Amino acid sequence: MTRPSRPVLSFAIGAAAGWAGGLIGLGGAEFRLPALVGALRFSPREAVAVNLVASLFVLAAAFPFRAATVPVSDILPHLPAMMGMLAGSMSAAWIGAGWLRHTSDKLLGRLILLLLVGLGCILIAEGLFVAEPIRLVGEGMVLTLLVAAACGVVIGLVSSLLGVAGGELIIPVFILLFGVDVKVAGSMSILVGIPTITVGLTRHFGAGSVLRARVVWRATILPLCAGSILGAILGALALGVVPGQALKVGLGIILIWSAWSVFRHLSSASSSSGP
Repeated sequence: MTRPSRPVLSFAIGAAAGWAGGLIGLGGAEFRLPALVGALRFSPREAVAVNLVASLFVLAAAFPFRAATVPVSDILPHLPAMMGMLAGSMSAAWIGAGWLRHTSDKLLGRLILLLLVGLGCILIAEGLFVAEPIRLVGEGMVLTLLVAAACGVVIGLVSSLLGVAGGELIIPVFILLFGVDVKVAGSMSILVGIPTITVGLTRHFGAGSVLRARVVWRATILPLCAGSILGAILGALALGVVPGQALKVGLGIILIWSAWSVFRHLSSASSSSGP
């Protein structure tokens, strides 16, 4: 696939997606993915790998800001839930990244469309129904680990298939199943997301990978990451200006529309070019 070398556009896409993500407490990876395929003309497989790198940069940059307001002592009581989710998500990310290498672009495009539409619906639901911390899982250590690990498997698969940190799924799980405060859940989400993404990335650096091309790093990945980090910081600073719940509904609708526009067209183009 021939793609343009547009570092300025890459930076702008990263900034816009990071700003949206920063406003709602995410990394913006969901919004970067359709733009990587649509505007920057990466194949779905390439876009996922590039998105994983950008997600890792954003999470690593965001954690120090959160650590200043959410001390480690607030996370320690919920360590079993976090460790269980980590075990499940890292295992699934490794397996999912392996599946990705053997999945056709047509099937991958359809999977991405379904997952992005699903995440858009989750954002809308979170905007309409404000979740309060409530522990639905028993206090037992073994039960906590098992339930968290099962949830982590789903999150790890989504992360490896979309190149996202999975915060839209991780945060509600911690809040609704384990009774974690929303701010603490956000920090725990980052601590789960960084190792999960790192595991997925290790399987994207093989021979022929888009991540081994210096021109891609120079023209797309580094500007995209820089824009994403700047946008996420600006979005976080604008939290008090824009109503967060209404924003989630609007961004959920935008995500569904953009994913449908890009990946429906991609699927039909793949079908028409087939034998």
